[in-house]
Amino acid sequence: MLSTFTCYKDLESYFYFMKRSIVIVFGSFWLMIASILNASSTTQTLLDQLKRAQSMDEAGPIVDKLWKEWTSAHKNSDEKALMSEGLVAMSEGNLDRAENIFTKLIELNPSFTEAWNKRATLRFMLWDFEGSLLDVEKVLTLEPRHFGALSGLGMIHLRLGDPERALKAYEDLVNIFPSNADAVQKIITLKNYLGINTL
Repeated sequence: MLSTFTCYKDLESYFYFMKRSIVIVFGSFWLMIASILNASSTTQTLLDQLKRAQSMDEAGPIVDKLWKEWTSAHKNSDEKALMSEGLVAMSEGNLDRAENIFTKLIELNPSFTEAWNKRATLRFMLWDFEGSLLDVEKVLTLEPRHFGALSGLGMIHLRLGDPERALKAYEDLVNIFPSNADAVQKIITLKNYLGINTL
Protein backbone atom coordinates (compact mmCIF):
# COMPACT_ATOMS: atom_id res chain seq x y z
CA MET A 1 0.00 0.00 0.00
CA LEU A 2 1.27 3.50 -0.87
CA SER A 3 2.04 5.86 1.94
CA THR A 4 -0.02 9.01 2.46
CA PHE A 5 2.99 11.07 1.41
CA THR A 6 3.38 9.14 -1.86
CA CYS A 7 -0.34 9.48 -2.63
CA TYR A 8 -0.15 13.18 -1.92
CA LYS A 9 2.84 13.62 -4.24
CA ASP A 10 1.08 11.60 -6.96
CA LEU A 11 -2.05 13.74 -6.63
CA GLU A 12 0.04 16.89 -6.65
CA SER A 13 1.75 15.75 -9.87
CA TYR A 14 -1.61 14.78 -11.38
CA PHE A 15 -3.19 18.18 -10.68
CA TYR A 16 -0.08 19.96 -11.94
CA PHE A 17 -0.28 17.95 -15.17
CA MET A 18 -4.01 18.69 -15.52
CA LYS A 19 -3.48 22.42 -14.99
CA ARG A 20 -0.77 22.48 -17.65
CA SER A 21 -2.99 20.52 -20.05
CA ILE A 22 -5.87 22.94 -19.53
CA VAL A 23 -3.60 25.93 -20.13
CA ILE A 24 -2.23 24.37 -23.32
CA VAL A 25 -5.66 23.38 -24.67
CA PHE A 26 -7.37 26.68 -23.91
CA GLY A 27 -4.31 28.64 -24.96
CA SER A 28 -4.40 26.93 -28.34
CA PHE A 29 -8.16 27.52 -28.56
CA TRP A 30 -7.82 31.25 -27.97
CA LEU A 31 -4.93 31.49 -30.42
CA MET A 32 -7.18 29.87 -33.03
CA ILE A 33 -10.03 32.29 -32.21
CA ALA A 34 -7.65 35.25 -32.41
CA SER A 35 -6.40 34.04 -35.79
CA ILE A 36 -9.97 33.73 -37.13
CA LEU A 37 -10.92 37.19 -35.83
CA ASN A 38 -7.78 38.70 -37.32
CA ALA A 39 -8.53 37.12 -40.71
CA SER A 40 -12.10 38.42 -40.54
CA SER A 41 -10.84 41.90 -39.67
CA THR A 42 -8.41 41.80 -42.62
CA THR A 43 -11.22 40.77 -44.98
CA GLN A 44 -13.51 43.57 -43.80
CA THR A 45 -10.70 46.13 -44.16
CA LEU A 46 -10.03 44.95 -47.72
CA LEU A 47 -13.73 45.13 -48.58
CA ASP A 48 -13.83 48.71 -47.28
CA GLN A 49 -10.83 49.52 -49.48
CA LEU A 50 -12.52 47.88 -52.47
CA LYS A 51 -15.56 50.13 -52.07
CA ARG A 52 -13.29 53.19 -52.16
CA ALA A 53 -11.24 52.03 -55.18
CA GLN A 54 -11.59 54.46 -58.09
CA SER A 55 -10.49 52.13 -60.90
CA MET A 56 -9.86 48.49 -61.75
CA ASP A 57 -6.13 49.17 -61.58
CA GLU A 58 -6.60 50.18 -57.96
CA ALA A 59 -9.15 47.45 -57.21
CA GLY A 60 -7.23 44.57 -58.83
CA PRO A 61 -4.66 43.97 -56.07
CA ILE A 62 -7.39 44.29 -53.41
CA VAL A 63 -9.51 41.69 -55.22
CA ASP A 64 -6.53 39.31 -55.39
CA LYS A 65 -5.94 39.67 -51.64
CA LEU A 66 -9.61 39.05 -50.89
CA TRP A 67 -9.69 35.84 -52.90
CA LYS A 68 -6.56 34.71 -51.06
CA GLU A 69 -8.16 35.51 -47.68
CA TRP A 70 -11.38 33.69 -48.52
CA THR A 71 -9.65 30.63 -49.98
CA SER A 72 -7.23 30.29 -47.06
CA ALA A 73 -9.84 30.68 -44.28
CA HIS A 74 -9.48 27.00 -43.30
CA LYS A 75 -9.19 25.96 -39.66
CA ASN A 76 -6.70 23.12 -40.01
CA SER A 77 -4.44 21.20 -42.38
CA ASP A 78 -7.18 18.75 -43.40
CA GLU A 79 -9.40 21.58 -44.61
CA LYS A 80 -6.45 23.22 -46.35
CA ALA A 81 -5.67 19.97 -48.17
CA LEU A 82 -9.30 19.55 -49.28
CA MET A 83 -9.45 23.11 -50.59
CA SER A 84 -6.25 22.56 -52.58
CA GLU A 85 -7.47 19.20 -53.87
CA GLY A 86 -10.80 20.71 -54.90
CA LEU A 87 -9.15 23.60 -56.72
CA VAL A 88 -6.89 21.21 -58.64
CA ALA A 89 -9.85 19.03 -59.65
CA MET A 90 -11.72 22.16 -60.70
CA SER A 91 -8.82 23.46 -62.81
CA GLU A 92 -8.50 20.06 -64.50
CA GLY A 93 -12.18 20.10 -65.44
CA ASN A 94 -13.06 17.20 -63.12
CA LEU A 95 -16.22 18.93 -61.97
CA ASP A 96 -18.03 16.03 -60.30
CA ARG A 97 -14.96 15.14 -58.25
CA ALA A 98 -14.43 18.79 -57.29
CA GLU A 99 -18.07 19.09 -56.19
CA ASN A 100 -17.70 16.02 -53.98
CA ILE A 101 -14.53 17.41 -52.42
CA PHE A 102 -16.13 20.76 -51.60
CA THR A 103 -19.20 18.98 -50.22
CA LYS A 104 -16.90 17.07 -47.86
CA LEU A 105 -15.20 20.33 -46.88
CA ILE A 106 -18.57 21.94 -46.15
CA GLU A 107 -19.50 18.98 -43.96
CA LEU A 108 -16.25 19.41 -42.02
CA ASN A 109 -16.61 23.17 -41.68
CA PRO A 110 -20.07 24.59 -42.48
CA SER A 111 -18.80 28.13 -41.83
CA PHE A 112 -16.11 27.96 -44.54
CA THR A 113 -17.59 30.57 -46.88
CA GLU A 114 -15.37 29.86 -49.86
CA ALA A 115 -16.14 26.14 -49.80
CA TRP A 116 -19.80 27.04 -50.35
CA ASN A 117 -18.86 29.52 -53.06
CA LYS A 118 -16.71 27.01 -54.93
CA ARG A 119 -19.49 24.42 -54.83
CA ALA A 120 -21.96 27.05 -56.05
CA THR A 121 -19.65 27.73 -59.00
CA LEU A 122 -19.34 24.03 -59.78
CA ARG A 123 -23.08 23.46 -59.61
CA PHE A 124 -23.61 26.35 -62.00
CA MET A 125 -21.08 24.81 -64.38
CA LEU A 126 -22.95 21.50 -64.06
CA TRP A 127 -26.23 23.27 -64.92
CA ASP A 128 -27.63 22.68 -61.43
CA PHE A 129 -28.88 26.26 -61.12
CA GLU A 130 -31.23 25.62 -58.19
CA GLY A 131 -28.45 23.92 -56.23
CA SER A 132 -26.07 26.73 -57.12
CA LEU A 133 -28.62 29.29 -55.95
CA LEU A 134 -28.97 27.60 -52.55
CA ASP A 135 -25.18 27.59 -52.11
CA VAL A 136 -24.86 31.25 -53.15
CA GLU A 137 -27.53 32.22 -50.62
CA LYS A 138 -25.47 30.46 -47.93
CA VAL A 139 -22.33 32.31 -49.03
CA LEU A 140 -24.12 35.65 -48.73
CA THR A 141 -25.44 34.70 -45.30
CA LEU A 142 -21.86 34.09 -44.15
CA GLU A 143 -20.35 37.04 -46.05
CA PRO A 144 -22.91 39.56 -47.38
CA ARG A 145 -20.19 41.47 -49.27
CA HIS A 146 -18.90 38.49 -51.25
CA PHE A 147 -18.79 40.10 -54.69
CA GLY A 148 -18.03 36.79 -56.40
CA ALA A 149 -21.21 35.26 -55.00
CA LEU A 150 -23.25 38.31 -56.05
CA SER A 151 -21.86 38.04 -59.57
CA GLY A 152 -22.82 34.37 -59.59
CA LEU A 153 -26.26 35.24 -58.23
CA GLY A 154 -26.84 37.57 -61.17
CA MET A 155 -25.79 34.86 -63.63
CA ILE A 156 -28.06 32.28 -61.97
CA HIS A 157 -31.10 34.56 -62.14
CA LEU A 158 -30.40 35.26 -65.80
CA ARG A 159 -30.27 31.51 -66.47
CA LEU A 160 -33.53 31.08 -64.56
CA GLY A 161 -35.17 33.81 -66.65
CA ASP A 162 -35.48 36.39 -63.86
CA PRO A 163 -33.85 39.62 -65.11
CA GLU A 164 -35.32 41.73 -62.26
CA ARG A 165 -33.53 39.67 -59.62
CA ALA A 166 -30.41 39.55 -61.76
CA LEU A 167 -30.45 43.36 -61.88
CA LYS A 168 -30.78 43.54 -58.09
CA ALA A 169 -27.79 41.21 -57.67
CA TYR A 170 -25.60 43.32 -59.97
CA GLU A 171 -26.68 46.53 -58.24
CA ASP A 172 -25.71 45.00 -54.89
CA LEU A 173 -22.39 43.96 -56.43
CA VAL A 174 -21.63 47.47 -57.70
CA ASN A 175 -22.47 48.90 -54.28
CA ILE A 176 -19.64 46.74 -52.89
CA PHE A 177 -17.32 46.90 -55.89
CA PRO A 178 -18.08 50.21 -57.70
CA SER A 179 -15.19 49.98 -60.17
CA ASN A 180 -16.39 46.64 -61.60
CA ALA A 181 -17.03 47.79 -65.17
CA ASP A 182 -18.52 44.45 -66.23
CA ALA A 183 -21.22 44.63 -63.55
CA VAL A 184 -21.92 48.29 -64.38
CA GLN A 185 -22.43 47.34 -68.04
CA LYS A 186 -24.74 44.47 -67.08
CA ILE A 187 -26.87 46.91 -65.06
CA ILE A 188 -27.19 49.23 -68.06
CA THR A 189 -28.08 46.31 -70.36
CA LEU A 190 -30.67 44.90 -67.97
CA LYS A 191 -32.26 48.29 -67.33
CA ASN A 192 -32.56 48.83 -71.08
CA TYR A 193 -34.08 45.38 -71.47
CA LEU A 194 -36.56 46.00 -68.66
CA GLY A 195 -37.42 49.48 -69.91
CA ILE A 196 -36.10 51.18 -66.80
CA ASN A 197 -35.14 54.83 -67.25
CA THR A 198 -31.42 55.20 -66.50
CA LEU A 199 -31.45 59.02 -66.55
